[in-house]
Amino acid sequence: MHRLIYLLISFLLTATAWAAAVPAAMSAGQDDDDDEHVKKIEVKSQRHYDGIDISDHQKRIDWDEVAKDKNIKYVYIKATEGATYVSNLYRYNLENARKHGIKVGSYHFLRTGSRIRDQFENFKRVVKKGEQDLLPVLDVEVRQGWSNQQMRDSVMLFCRLIEEHYGCRPLIYTSSSFYDNILGRSFNVYPLFIARYSTSEPTLKSGNDWVMWQFSERGRIRGITTNVDLSCFNKGRSLSDIMIRGQRIGHKQRTNTDLVDKNREKPTGVTIKEAPTMSKQQEKELKKQQEKERKARERAQKLAQEEAKKKAEKERKQREKEEKQRAKELKKQQEQNAKEQEHQRELQKRAAELKQKQQQERDDDDDDDKRQQQEAKKQREQRAKQAQRAQQSAQQQKKQEQQSKLQQQKQQSQTQNLPTRTRANAHNTQKSNKKTNKSSADND
Repeated sequence: MHRLIYLLISFLLTATAWAAAVPAAMSAGQDDDDDEHVKKIEVKSQRHYDGIDISDHQKRIDWDEVAKDKNIKYVYIKATEGATYVSNLYRYNLENARKHGIKVGSYHFLRTGSRIRDQFENFKRVVKKGEQDLLPVLDVEVRQGWSNQQMRDSVMLFCRLIEEHYGCRPLIYTSSSFYDNILGRSFNVYPLFIARYSTSEPTLKSGNDWVMWQFSERGRIRGITTNVDLSCFNKGRSLSDIMIRGQRIGHKQRTNTDLVDKNREKPTGVTIKEAPTMSKQQEKELKKQQEKERKARERAQKLAQEEAKKKAEKERKQREKEEKQRAKELKKQQEQNAKEQEHQRELQKRAAELKQKQQQERDDDDDDDKRQQQEAKKQREQRAKQAQRAQQSAQQQKKQEQQSKLQQQKQQSQTQNLPTRTRANAHNTQKSNKKTNKSSADND
């Protein structure tokens, strides 16, 4: 539901925090004396939640992602505000939430300065009976220009109009301080949806029980790009306590469920009547205040847009920086890989050259072995030939010696039969033959 205009103005001095909070839906109500202000306490750890409420502030929601969140049992969607405003994304959110099986309900933000019946007609035109799973919600937060009694009368009239048209009592959404100080016991018969951004549950001075508690405005849900309001059921309460079926007029009453009972007396001291008519001075002041609020909203929106633009620009620069860093690291890695590959190729080349050299050395060693073997073989052959020639020479010499000996013997035999001179000549001839034979042997 809507955040208070006073909250918007009070947070202008802290633009960043306030701008982030400006568009949030279904925030707690406050009065002019700050008794209506809901103290914003950021919940450090997101506790269990049963449902969410949304408005145009959440922009276009990815319902496929939201539907995956099993905690979400229901969603309340802002439909209208005042006598004329209609949420632009109401139909889109309603149809998609129902299509994904999420129970849906609608709420109206009550404005002073517009007739209650005109505001109800605006709500009735937008919120169709057959499209609602949950009880309607009346968001009550501001009472500008109205007294406490006028505020109570106006809220009661709107509730009764809802009862007459939809056949069930609405949930009243407000803060605990707004309820205690302005609405009070007059509305004890209505189921309450209390906003209190705290780690502790809300309590009411009247002792009245509440059905649901909106405990955070800073929830984060997949599929929703902005913060979103989170709420949970009170102990002993469940989805059945806010379902519109079974709680219509004429149905059997449920425990802890306030259904319309036509025979029940009106709360003491409550007079149901139309919203009060303002004096011209009040109207002028209200218009002046509304204009001031409009400008404040515009400033807030401008600040939020500028902040979002700055954030987007910062994120873009950060992404560019990261991309450049990644590109630089990638280039460095590629260069390192190239160097390693070149080093590996060099090592492989050296290994191949070393292997080739070793192979060449082995081949050279083999050639040397072959040459040595050939030379050894050649030497052996030469020695064999020399031995053979020596053997032949010895045989020839032996043969010659034998022939010479035979010849000498023959000559001696012939000499013995010749005269002395003839024997002397023969003896000289024999000596000459011996010298000749010896010279031949030396030549061999």
